[in-house]
Amino acid sequence: MNQPRPLPISVLTIVRGRQQHLLNQRRGWLESAHRPAEWIIVGMDQDVDLPAVDGLPIRTSRIDGDGRHLPLARARNHAAELCQNEHLIFLDVDCIADADMLVRFNRVLEEDPRLWMGSPRYLPAGASDGDWQLDQLAGRAVRHPLQPVLPAGECEASDRYELFWSLCFATTATDFARSGGFDDSFDGYGGEDTDFAFTAKQCGIPFGFVDAVAYHQHHAVCKPPLNHFEAIVRNARRFRQKWDEWPMRSWLDAFAELGLIAFDAERDQLDVLAHPTPDQVEQAKTLTPAGF
Repeated sequence: MNQPRPLPISVLTIVRGRQQHLLNQRRGWLESAHRPAEWIIVGMDQDVDLPAVDGLPIRTSRIDGDGRHLPLARARNHAAELCQNEHLIFLDVDCIADADMLVRFNRVLEEDPRLWMGSPRYLPAGASDGDWQLDQLAGRAVRHPLQPVLPAGECEASDRYELFWSLCFATTATDFARSGGFDDSFDGYGGEDTDFAFTAKQCGIPFGFVDAVAYHQHHAVCKPPLNHFEAIVRNARRFRQKWDEWPMRSWLDAFAELGLIAFDAERDQLDVLAHPTPDQVEQAKTLTPAGF
């Protein structure tokens, strides 16, 4: 059987742990209508261990942080530096590309270069375990409630930059360089992707949504994300200093309700009162996808 034709696209994935998610993402490429010209994988505080596959050019690298916080911004920037194509697609490790995702992203980048947010669909527990097929994932995945509902393969321009997040998006190498990439002063989880979108807006890079589907693999999350408490507080302060507004308001409000912070957006106050205990972090874990 002939291998799918590669498109002149670089796919960028950053990873720490989540080896099975990474293997599932690779399996998705094998079922894709087209494959990327290169798949760049950057390990954060780890080497990337992934067997080669014929017809799927894989390039791996590594970037180290401080050992406490994920160097998300630096890892994405490093991946972009390694790219050899003008069309870039950033895809989180816990996502599996739909068979037509690359085609749809490539088309909109050719016709209307802008910062394009893809269409994440969320899988229930067990959907990507064992011997799955892409068409089976499509039948089980659900849309995110905050994302626009678009007809298959369609796109729409938007000025809702605050709805951007980085798990599945496309841009050109030219626009990525124009924006300066992700601001690596945002260290750890939270705020770095909203900051990236706001910077794109400031640079005059248009934004939009496209029905380029990625299936988000199921895993436990904390709601609110108490496991990232320190990074969220630190990055929220950094964002406020930079953009004169508070990001991640629902998370900060939830921290305040738990008595962990004193937060008053109108008075410009964010003070840490306590740190979450291990029991609080454990109790916050849920199998419901983040954002639902």
